Amino acid sequence: MIHQEDTNVQDFVYQIEAGRLKPLVLRFLFFVTVAALAAVYLFFIFRGLDSETAMDQAQIGRQIAAGSGYTTLYARPLALWQFLNHREQIPPTPQPDIYNFPLNPVFNAALLRPIKRWWPMEPTDVVYIGDTVIAAAGIMLFLGSVLITFFLVRGLFDPRIAWLTTGLVLLTDLLWRFSISGLPQMLLLFLFSAALWLTRCAMMAREDKLTGRTLLSLAGAALLFGLMSLAQPLTSWMFLGFLAFVFTWFRPRAISGLLVFFIYAAVVAPWLVRNFLVCGNPLGLGIFSILDGAGSSEFSFMSNLQPDLTAFGTVRAKLRGGLLDQFQNLFSYIGYNVAAAAFFLSLLHIFKQRVPNFFRWALVLMWLFAAFGMAAFSPRGAVSHNQLHVLFIPLFIAYGMAFLIVLWNRMDLRFEPARIAFIVAVFVVSALPMAVNILTAPPGRTAWPPYVAPFIHTVADWMDPNEVLCSDMPWATAWYGGRSSLLLPTTVKQFISIHDYEYLGGPVNGLYLTPVSGNRPFISQIARGDYGSWATFIMRSADLSRFPLKYFTPLPIDNECVFYSNRDRWSKRQ
Repeated sequence: MIHQEDTNVQDFVYQIEAGRLKPLVLRFLFFVTVAALAAVYLFFIFRGLDSETAMDQAQIGRQIAAGSGYTTLYARPLALWQFLNHREQIPPTPQPDIYNFPLNPVFNAALLRPIKRWWPMEPTDVVYIGDTVIAAAGIMLFLGSVLITFFLVRGLFDPRIAWLTTGLVLLTDLLWRFSISGLPQMLLLFLFSAALWLTRCAMMAREDKLTGRTLLSLAGAALLFGLMSLAQPLTSWMFLGFLAFVFTWFRPRAISGLLVFFIYAAVVAPWLVRNFLVCGNPLGLGIFSILDGAGSSEFSFMSNLQPDLTAFGTVRAKLRGGLLDQFQNLFSYIGYNVAAAAFFLSLLHIFKQRVPNFFRWALVLMWLFAAFGMAAFSPRGAVSHNQLHVLFIPLFIAYGMAFLIVLWNRMDLRFEPARIAFIVAVFVVSALPMAVNILTAPPGRTAWPPYVAPFIHTVADWMDPNEVLCSDMPWATAWYGGRSSLLLPTTVKQFISIHDYEYLGGPVNGLYLTPVSGNRPFISQIARGDYGSWATFIMRSADLSRFPLKYFTPLPIDNECVFYSNRDRWSKRQ
């Protein structure tokens, strides 16, 4: 005799396995997995911000949140030169920032303002609370982008491809690493996903001959591209590809293209005017980043109070090497994701519907223009503030996975386990970088070398609030120490000039050297490289009799840091 309880249990199990509860259970497991991945990257992988750009934009955001306006505590000698060249005077400290574009710092300000009471660091704060808040927001932006991408891909293809794309995107380690980097890429990805969704809406409206809706969607996309350029000006190259697609595909061409162009210009132009009024160059100091790799490093230009502008003549020769790098390392730049790589094969396939078929060519145009821009500005590694390949990964995965499914169906293998095994294999291979990253994550909670947030704060705290500190990592002393921080000038002579003429509102009373300059081959990169003038200071053998800072002390982190000062600031505090 079958008991009623047994029947109820069997019904419940059936509902989970094949009935109405199955979708709910699958969605629950999906959200639990996503939450677990977010927790692993935020609390296990994340060790604090470890990017110059991320810390620089974070400290600008804190300045905004503190009511100091769009100012910076990070002073570059080249910025001093640009101010002097423009109006023959240097703005008072803190100076207006002319290197970064504003959207990501403003976004950081919105994040940091609610936690203002916790801004001061404590010696026990191994990971600064500001770092954690910014990284958590990056994860939320990433997940928001995934949600938008899901609906975009479902509209382009079907729910099955949308779910497969979502799963593969969430298993791409590179996207997660960007999400906790503090760089503007996750904000860009969110805006770009929304712009692509509006572009698809415009294309669908164009197919239905709804001119008003088409123009409205294009206007929204143009607005988002303008915001992207205010977060990372390199995305203006992507906008050129988008503009070319609009002029090519939409009708009427002139109205559509000019509408997009003028809305984009209206968003970006005010910031360009601001930069011109402040420093005499609409693009600000960031334009000099194009010289990175053009015979020297970006540091050698940013740290120079007397730059050699003839270096711009070498940019053309640099482009060839930059383009080769973009294509030679493409697989790593798209996160070693097999489905994303299959996107380029999908260009050989003609999809049945017009919108998905032509939408990928919009992606191709934007990607090609972006690759050219990246070749000019030389991203350093896969996780870099100038790296834009990451923005294309989700849609590359969608088209690549759709193409792989088409190929499988053409094989006409009517054996469901084989199809499942094929899809699982794509997932496993794409998830290998994530598995390796998690399993080989180094122990500890600091990004050493060269960053140990509480120790940087302690050293900066030796300085009085209105004093200026010079360092080979001023972005970190500005962010963790909250002190006006000068980038180590190219020569000792330039340092003394900045010190004596008080370009930053007072003398430079501290010099903090770290593994940024010390952990390099001595002959090639110190004695004969960017730090040649400072070699004896790095090696602690300098003659300080004619140097303004006559006191120094090694710092107890593997004895790899040293601090020079105009007086003994440490003995009474130890």
